[in-house]
Amino acid sequence: MRCHTCDADNDVRTGECQICRTPVGSPALRPGVRVRPVQGVGRAASVAVAATTLFLLLTVAVQPVNAVLAGRAADSGDGEGFLLTAGMLELAAALLYQVAFLAAVVLVIVWTWRARMNLDAFPGVGPTNSAGWAIAGWLVPLVNFVMPHRVVATIARESLWRPNTPVLVHLWWGAWLVFLFAERFIARSAAEYEALPVPQTSADFQAYADHYVSATGEYLVPAVFGVVAGGSLVVLIQSISAAQTARIARSMPTGPILPGMTIAAPAGTAAAAQAGPGPVSLIAPAQPPTTDRPGGTI
Repeated sequence: MRCHTCDADNDVRTGECQICRTPVGSPALRPGVRVRPVQGVGRAASVAVAATTLFLLLTVAVQPVNAVLAGRAADSGDGEGFLLTAGMLELAAALLYQVAFLAAVVLVIVWTWRARMNLDAFPGVGPTNSAGWAIAGWLVPLVNFVMPHRVVATIARESLWRPNTPVLVHLWWGAWLVFLFAERFIARSAAEYEALPVPQTSADFQAYADHYVSATGEYLVPAVFGVVAGGSLVVLIQSISAAQTARIARSMPTGPILPGMTIAAPAGTAAAAQAGPGPVSLIAPAQPPTTDRPGGTI
């Protein structure tokens, strides 16, 4: 019997599909359970995560630029002009990063919630955490060090038909945690900048140049892990969104179904079994189930 989810050929005696774990004879989606589109918000989240990663690298690139500016400012002795230029560069990079980061947080949370809610419509899905953790797990202190990983791991396993959590999920979360802790150490070392005097002598300008060179190395460590986390998350979002979208599309009718029309009952369903041999038809519902349209609730 063909699986309605992955189209694999299964023995009815097995009870469930050996590939996607859908019970034999079950539809790709549970009838009447609401599903939500994930591909559009997934693309938006991926763009926001990619932009956040690029602006994170920009905050690193500003440091050696300021070191060069400090060396040039030593020749002119314009300490105030140097501080203003260096400060504006760092502020612009930080603002771009923060705006992209906030947009990425919102979009990733929305995507996670939608993807988790869709699991409720997939036959064969094992025990899962409450869908509320797809949002609260990111926001509750301490819990947000564990729960997002568990939620995304479940979504990845059930959407991609994996018996175990994909390695990419562990790579993403491990890199993200290292990034968070590395940023805390950078915030502490930034206090050294406050102790630097207003540059007037060549030694003062050299102290600023040395500070920016040292900051480049310090900023580079979390940036590397941030790139790994961002890249891994983008791949996960895209692959999970594609898998869920394909499963939802498989359950949709290929053409318009009007009230009063008849459609053939799929082989292996309860209706086909009850009717026995011969042609079988079902009365189409007046309003066939559809996915949510973009622009509604999250």
